[in-house]
Amino acid sequence: MGSRPKPSRQRTSRLSRALWLGATVALFSVGCRASVSAKVNTGGDDDELDESVTPVSSTLDTDPLDVEYALNGARHDLGLSEQAKSAASTCSCLAVKVGTATDPAFEWQGGVPRIDPDHQLVFAMSSEGKACEKEPEDSLGASYWGFRQEGEDIVIVVENARFGRPLTSGAVIPKPTGSGRVYLRPASREVPYGRPADGSTHCRLD
Repeated sequence: MGSRPKPSRQRTSRLSRALWLGATVALFSVGCRASVSAKVNTGGDDDELDESVTPVSSTLDTDPLDVEYALNGARHDLGLSEQAKSAASTCSCLAVKVGTATDPAFEWQGGVPRIDPDHQLVFAMSSEGKACEKEPEDSLGASYWGFRQEGEDIVIVVENARFGRPLTSGAVIPKPTGSGRVYLRPASREVPYGRPADGSTHCRLD
């Protein structure tokens, strides 16, 4: 058998360059993946690691991201505490309170909902045990009707509760914007609840 021909120097040189190029590409690919992984796993600072975080118990005024807040509107699970019901008010025939959801003046039938402290407030009222002049005989007490925004102010409207309609004692409302205030007013002239002592149409709550 004849001897096997030796590869030429040119062919050997090409093979060496190919092996060198392949090794370089592989190293570059590993480096890129490490770089990308490092960017994904770090936080705001370069020396922070992407570790699991144990949830921290917080009040309703310090909410984590992506939390769902309660919707604005009537709350049938909300009322005033017995102590808050006995408090005096400048609004006729009512005890009223506006504040955060965790205020001890509020009583929740279920869990306390999470509200946005920057944009929401909680309101509750009660006419229970209040002497009320010109209260209709068929009225079951004061009931939340709704709210409206008037400029920067939030105006809560109260009506007479009657048979066949649910009595609503509270709500989640928007926070007034700018220098706005929260006011209460009766839904009509026939409603005795929520009138200010000075005879105007709006009773200021805050």
